[in-house]
Amino acid sequence: MKTNQVILLTVLFSLTNNVVHAAEDGVPKGLSANAEFGMILTSGNSDSSSINGKLSVENDLDKWLHSGKLSAVKTESENITTAERYLLKLKSNYKLGADEFLFGGLNHDVDEFSGYDYQTSVIAGYGRKLHESDTYKLSIEIGPGYRTSKLKAGGDDSEGILHLGANSQYIINQATHIDGTLSIDTGSDQTITELDLSYVNKLNSSLAVKLGYNLRNSSDVPVNSKKTDTITTVSLIYSF
Repeated sequence: MKTNQVILLTVLFSLTNNVVHAAEDGVPKGLSANAEFGMILTSGNSDSSSINGKLSVENDLDKWLHSGKLSAVKTESENITTAERYLLKLKSNYKLGADEFLFGGLNHDVDEFSGYDYQTSVIAGYGRKLHESDTYKLSIEIGPGYRTSKLKAGGDDSEGILHLGANSQYIINQATHIDGTLSIDTGSDQTITELDLSYVNKLNSSLAVKLGYNLRNSSDVPVNSKKTDTITTVSLIYSF
């Protein structure tokens, strides 16, 4: 007999302002908090577990937006780890006006099955809101950067990159919204494209359910590594 258990939990911790999630009246939001956690366990004919979590911190000030996000995903099957990834993102936006900003950021990616010990990129550039209404928000950004990749087989690779990004949010109603983030970091040796999609439905003022989809594609990868990874998650979010 096979039994399935699904356990969903969340804790949100945030200190940033994101152009897509900026306050509609333009007034700085200050500190906010946000976190999510999801777990799927199976036992019986097969034993497996999958855990995903994300912690965000945001601080929206008069001229600055500071943000930090830490996410983790781990999957095991028959006591063997089949996926394990940790991602740290730090970013600061300097507001030039209502619609424009300068930004600087750092991404540190540790994926145990990518063929790399880690990949770290530093980026900076210019961003702009293209559209903002009660139902839809869209912003884009562009700028240069530098990426260092440490190979598990030994050695490392460093190169200059061009960063292209887009953030969008479609607001269905007060309880439901769809978020999308697209990031393309392209260099002479490797282009990394990452797409994040999420559907969020609020259960009450502090609790929500999230369905998430992440796709990451690398144009060039180490031997025995796949170019494209996808992750689908179900999480419970608690806001305070």
